[in-house]
Amino acid sequence: MFSRIRLCTGAFILMSLSVACVSGSIRHISFTNELPTDLPKELQARFEVNDSTLPLKPLASKQISKKKVKNRKKKSEKRDALVKTFIYPHRRPAKDPIWIGEKLVYSISYFGMAAGDFLLEVMPFKAIGGRKVYHFKGNAISSAVFSVFYRLNDVVESYFDFDGAFSHRFHIVLDESKQSRDALELNDSEKQQTFYWNRWHPKDGQFAETKLFAPIASFSQDSLSALYYIRTVDLPTGTSVTIPIVSEGKTWEAICNVVRREMKDTPLGRVQTIVIQPDTKFEGVLKKNGESLLWLTDDDRHIPVRLEAKVKIGTVVASLKKIELGINPMAVSAEPESSIQPVSPE
Repeated sequence: MFSRIRLCTGAFILMSLSVACVSGSIRHISFTNELPTDLPKELQARFEVNDSTLPLKPLASKQISKKKVKNRKKKSEKRDALVKTFIYPHRRPAKDPIWIGEKLVYSISYFGMAAGDFLLEVMPFKAIGGRKVYHFKGNAISSAVFSVFYRLNDVVESYFDFDGAFSHRFHIVLDESKQSRDALELNDSEKQQTFYWNRWHPKDGQFAETKLFAPIASFSQDSLSALYYIRTVDLPTGTSVTIPIVSEGKTWEAICNVVRREMKDTPLGRVQTIVIQPDTKFEGVLKKNGESLLWLTDDDRHIPVRLEAKVKIGTVVASLKKIELGINPMAVSAEPESSIQPVSPE
């Protein structure tokens, strides 16, 4: 049974196995745009989420060249040798694959048994530190039958830079039979530092709290934003994409190998897909124990349609079953496109 939401390095969902019933809970960090008041004021100011008022601009046809960036650095150094200019990247593709209002519903199975659903949504734009960000939100809920053995209702969210395609902030709340957990990650690319705050209450253990700062690579991805980042890059067969990941105060580089193209039946019809094999780093029950694969549509959207993750406890499969395509952020006046099976309230 599941003990937590996990998105494998390379961007897919894994859930670990456990059994038991809960006793006790923790005070959650509120799932709103507000940060907890006991967070240091500097972090509150830096990572406060606001409604985005920044206008969308047409995509540039070309990215800034390394030579221009180098020249800009030289000019800045000449103006003031004591001031170092931090340059954010422009990494958005010519055709943006991430559309506001996109909803993806996956059926999760373990050993062929229907274990629950996972909903991923692209929420309205927000702003962090004066930069426009995407707001991603996921919700994993165990099925009625599976809840007899293990109940799960987990929520995860990520704030992903609109132009730079990197993580600013990550938050996960677990409400399960075996545990309650509330973890917040604040990622500062300029300082190359993450702040990790974890509060955990297992069934048969004592409440534990962790607060720490740790170094990270600039423009790293969190466990959810990695899924959206892989959708923004070119994926020729035979190539690999390396992604710096930060999770729970730890960092590593994930390698996603593009192994082949193949046809797949999906809610969008029978379409060609890109098959990616991520190199995962998880230990324990989530330690890699064979091939794990992710299928993305072979088009401008790179929509994830299937996941197969082989771990010590068996094979977890996530299959796309419902979809709403959302609205193209560069065509905000357009009506939402129809889908084969739109998401409807349960």
